[in-house]
Amino acid sequence: MASRRRNRPSYDTYGSVAYAPAYDGSAVRAPGREDTLRPKPKVRPRERERALTRTRVQVREAGEVSPFAVIGFLAVGIFAALVLWSYSQYIVTSDQLVTMRSELSDLQEENVRLSAQYEKVFDMERIQAAVGDTMVRPTNDQIVYLDLSEPDSVVLYGQEETSQGPQGLLDGLKELFGDLFAYFQ
Repeated sequence: MASRRRNRPSYDTYGSVAYAPAYDGSAVRAPGREDTLRPKPKVRPRERERALTRTRVQVREAGEVSPFAVIGFLAVGIFAALVLWSYSQYIVTSDQLVTMRSELSDLQEENVRLSAQYEKVFDMERIQAAVGDTMVRPTNDQIVYLDLSEPDSVVLYGQEETSQGPQGLLDGLKELFGDLFAYFQ
């Protein structure tokens, strides 16, 4: 049986020295398969030359434009214009917001400054010194409190009295239905 050669080179090592992978130990190299002569392939003669002709290309005729395509393109164009317009409005509004915020901070600073001046003007000790002893604090009987917790009511002159009993009920219903009728007219 013949020994098989591997396709991949093997590295033989003796100690720490590595030898060439294809070296089999002899100085003369045995002829391998790649060194044998190969016969040249035979050239076949061409049978006959064809006449070169250009193939006919079929061209599709231009069809009609679909109205749905036109409407679609118009809708896309309109929506694109609306998006650009809304974006420009957004930028203008953002710019106005920044401007108003800076104005707000300026106005708040001015409010603090004017409040301090107001406190200086209406200083009670200064007013008391300017008026002297003629100004006195009000007593409890001079203070009047208004109770505004009750609902407002209006009484017309000459209509202070209302009727009582079943006649009052009928008058109230007439007034209620009359007001509803006037409301829906």
